[in-house]
Amino acid sequence: MFYQRWGIFIVVIATLVVSTMVGVFNSLANNIYSKRKEFAILRAMGMTPKSIRTVILSQVNLYITIGVVCGIVMGLLVTLILLLMDPRKFVIDYKTILSVVVSMLVVSTFLFSYVSRKISGQDLSIELTNDNK
Repeated sequence: MFYQRWGIFIVVIATLVVSTMVGVFNSLANNIYSKRKEFAILRAMGMTPKSIRTVILSQVNLYITIGVVCGIVMGLLVTLILLLMDPRKFVIDYKTILSVVVSMLVVSTFLFSYVSRKISGQDLSIELTNDNK
C-alpha cells in the first residue's frame, strides 16, 4: 500500500512539474511575441536575423536560469523550514534537480530557436505596421 501511494505521489509531482514547464514556456512565448515590433525596429536599424535570434535565445535562457536558481533556493529554504518541525536526515536529490534544469534549458533552446527563426524571418514592413493584435 505504501508503494502504491508513493507512486501516485510521484506521478502527481511529475505532472505538476511538467505543467509548470509548459506554463513557463507559454508565458515566455507570449512575451516574445508581444515584442515583435521591437525586434522589427532592431532589424530596421541594421541587426541581422541571426543576431535577433541570439537576442531572443539569450533572453529566454536568462529568464529560465534566474527562475531555476530562485526555485532551487526557495525549495531549499522550505525544506529547511520543514526540517525544523520534523528533524530528519537532510537529503538532496541532485539527479532530479539537474534533470529538471537541463530539460528546461534544452526544451527552451529548441522551442525558442524555432520561435526566433519565425520572428526574424517575418517581412519587415508588415511587422512595423502591425499593431500586435
